[in-house]
Amino acid sequence: KNSLAILHTHQMRLENLQDVVKKLPLTVPLDAYYLTSRFGKRRDPINRRWAAHYGIDLGSSFKSKVYTTAAGVVSYAGWKGKYGKLVEVNHGAGLKTRYGHLHKIFVKKGQKVIFRQKIGLLGNTGRSTGAHLHYGIVFKGKSKNPMNFIKSGRYVFQEQ
Repeated sequence: KNSLAILHTHQMRLENLQDVVKKLPLTVPLDAYYLTSRFGKRRDPINRRWAAHYGIDLGSSFKSKVYTTAAGVVSYAGWKGKYGKLVEVNHGAGLKTRYGHLHKIFVKKGQKVIFRQKIGLLGNTGRSTGAHLHYGIVFKGKSKNPMNFIKSGRYVFQEQ
């Protein structure tokens, strides 16, 4: 009887872990990309001043499909100042992803989205010097480096 209880406890832990992993944005939101700007302090491409960059910029073909990197609920979909057309997805557990400078948005606020759902097309809206995707991750109100999540995903899922 005791070993059955232990097995049940392990099963519950595994199910909880699977739920958490589904919420982690461990992939890239594009089919093909090249990194055009890193996370952290950088020279602003427009005014050349040093400033914080709270995400990464991914270059790809204009109107490339942009996908969610984890399941969640759309918490914002529309124009957001310097980000232009932006989609923000709330994944729960204090985790959000942001997709900026979109050409077109395919989702609405409050909509549930699944992993790798097409949410928009890469564009050049807002404060931008060319077609690219601004991809950001926020955890408990603080911006995190998306490359750390992407690298973790490659390791976890054994991508080469």
